[in-house]
Amino acid sequence: MRTLIFNPPFFDKGREGFIREGRCEQSFSSFQYVMEPISLLSIAAVLEKNNFHVKFLDCMVEVMTLEDIKNYILEYNPALIIVNVATATFLSDIKIIEAIKNFSLAHISAIGVHVSALPSEALKMAALDSVIRGEPELTALELAKAVSDKIDLNSVDGLSFRNEEEIKHNRNRAFCENLDSLPFPARGLERMGEYTLPVVNKPYTLIISSRGCPYNCIFCTAYIYYGRKLRLRSVSNIVEEIETVSMEFNVKYFTMWSDTFTLDKDFVVRFCDELLKRDLKIFWMCNSRADKVDYELLMRMKKSGCMGISFGVESGVQGILDNAEKNITISQIENAFRLCNLAGIQSLAHIIFGLPGETKKSINETIDFVIKIKPAYAQFYCAIPFPGTVFYRDAVKKGWLDTDDWSRFELNQSIISTGALSSRELSEARKKAYRKFYLRPSYIFSRLRDIKTLKNAILTLKNGVNFIKKWIC
Repeated sequence: MRTLIFNPPFFDKGREGFIREGRCEQSFSSFQYVMEPISLLSIAAVLEKNNFHVKFLDCMVEVMTLEDIKNYILEYNPALIIVNVATATFLSDIKIIEAIKNFSLAHISAIGVHVSALPSEALKMAALDSVIRGEPELTALELAKAVSDKIDLNSVDGLSFRNEEEIKHNRNRAFCENLDSLPFPARGLERMGEYTLPVVNKPYTLIISSRGCPYNCIFCTAYIYYGRKLRLRSVSNIVEEIETVSMEFNVKYFTMWSDTFTLDKDFVVRFCDELLKRDLKIFWMCNSRADKVDYELLMRMKKSGCMGISFGVESGVQGILDNAEKNITISQIENAFRLCNLAGIQSLAHIIFGLPGETKKSINETIDFVIKIKPAYAQFYCAIPFPGTVFYRDAVKKGWLDTDDWSRFELNQSIISTGALSSRELSEARKKAYRKFYLRPSYIFSRLRDIKTLKNAILTLKNGVNFIKKWIC
């Protein structure tokens, strides 16, 4: 049976493209970052392993009109189409799905955090036949088998589907406990060179190292997709994938894709040791909580090729961190960034403006705090209450939402007014933070000092122009 794995275009004026990957949903950034839709490629690999014919179409890197998509689908004639959907792109996505339904008899199913949180609404609003809730691979496989064998869908765990006029929700699927049992993502179906790492602008790939996060941050959607229990792949399986990709695709840059890579210190140590043992000479990045690194660990990570770590800082005010149930302290954040600088690992601080308790004073304190801890880079976001989160429930209850237009649920603009701050004030605070952090003469000089080649100089200039257009103006 033919199956199309589809990352649709985002037809929205003023937006160049959109990242849809689990909890990560945002417009393309000014840092030349195009994220690989690894969930789709993982589904494709599972289907290929089970003898389904699969094509992968990513319209974030393939520029296609609706007519182009129509011709592509008519020529391939798939029986099943699995579509990637995000909150901010939902209204655009359902228009594309409806257009496909007008010329194709394929069963159309959707994956993603948004449809997992709101499966009934998705099926009511869109011309979807089904929704894959949560972790997608095994549900997608059972769905493909059911469509191929023309049997009813009642036995497919993790699936919500339209049964004539009725919407049915099958029982939840248990999470895959043995992540090593999943085949490596089907990267041979994608255009590898189109996915580039921020700043260095080099081809890269995501490596799924673990799934699940035990923490309860009120704004985070991670648990909807992968649950709260940490599930680790084996170190040998991960490094085997890295080595395979490096050899087959000549890719030397990798991002460890997990909810928090450093949760299990022993796992990270064994991972670093295995990289060193195999002498792969690759560069990698990861994310971490500030309370899950120490100097010894960071030095081992650096030695094995770690070039950057991103931290969810969120705020420089302890009360706001507590309100967000971050379960972390200001001193732990300060220590993590100090140690990264000592170890020679570049750090990225993620900041959210508009969490409960935010005021003009706390915003200024946070901006000053970020400058103080000296990350190599900082990303500033507006707090978005995504469906399925405690933050969404509370924002609705308190009347904070300025809109119910899903297309505005995107991190580069505020959609809440909290009483203390309007959505306009929060959006302006974000721009102010970017200006104060990046336009410091000392910061500009430090970045210029890192330029070693003409190519890097041109890339830095291009990124700078894009940055000013997107975040400052």
